[in-house]
Amino acid sequence: MRHADALSTGPDPRDFARALSPKGRRQARDAGVLLGKQRVDLVLSSSASRARQTTELLGLSCPVRYLDRLYNAGSRQLLSELSGVDDQVLTVLLVGHAPGVPALASNLADRQHSNPEAMDRIRYNFPPATVVGLEFYNGWSALAEARLFTALHL
Repeated sequence: MRHADALSTGPDPRDFARALSPKGRRQARDAGVLLGKQRVDLVLSSSASRARQTTELLGLSCPVRYLDRLYNAGSRQLLSELSGVDDQVLTVLLVGHAPGVPALASNLADRQHSNPEAMDRIRYNFPPATVVGLEFYNGWSALAEARLFTALHL
């Protein structure tokens, strides 16, 4: 998931402290309703304010790890974090930033077996509060390709 809509400016010149906009707060709560119907065993979230606020507003009842290294992480760093998840954990929600999250979703999506409509949704447009669903059948350390089955822009 890409964090929800954020204010255009913030007090931190590095962009780290930018908060969610009112629209983003609504998006995060709506995503929480959707994700609350799914199994989520663990959330890995950027520690940037907008990602942290998104994660908190989701209201999921599972462990959350806020990681500084997910702030503006690229696709490879995000994949590295996922590869380190214990195989006993079945579902992970990653809350991060563009362009890393969109690149990761695109890079992992198996073009042959993924939902074509979901592929189209992430190909050119990955706005804030986009949630994608990917599934794969090996352990986290072997994650290299997955089937994209859904992509929702909230």
